[in-house]
Amino acid sequence: MTTVLGLLLALAAAVWVALPFFRRDLLSGDPAAKIMGNRGRWERQKVEAYAAIKEAEFDLRMGKLSNADFAIVRDKYGKQALEAIAALDDERKGRAAAGGRKPSRFAYCPNCGTTLPAQANFCPGCGKSILDAVA
Repeated sequence: MTTVLGLLLALAAAVWVALPFFRRDLLSGDPAAKIMGNRGRWERQKVEAYAAIKEAEFDLRMGKLSNADFAIVRDKYGKQALEAIAALDDERKGRAAAGGRKPSRFAYCPNCGTTLPAQANFCPGCGKSILDAVA
């Protein structure tokens, strides 16, 4: 009886450990890109390019790379990093444009018509809160 129970427990542990290897979403495509979307993919590309450049700099200092080889590697990964940065910037600008305009501040008090300073929270003429008028 204890042998059967031990075998079942070992089988359950083996299935639990091996299960991630047989999941379909892990086998097809990049799971990180599916989870994080395009932003995650570009962030990962940027970080990996920076890491490759840093490692190439280390190899250059250690004497494993010549200056010509380092320039080739730096240019290759520099282009990848710039591509990722540009894509992230475009995405950020797209989100900002989709969000619409930020509410602008009043130039004049809605209560008394007094001209307001640029960062005023209260009207200098009547003393009423400008933030209450915005809401």
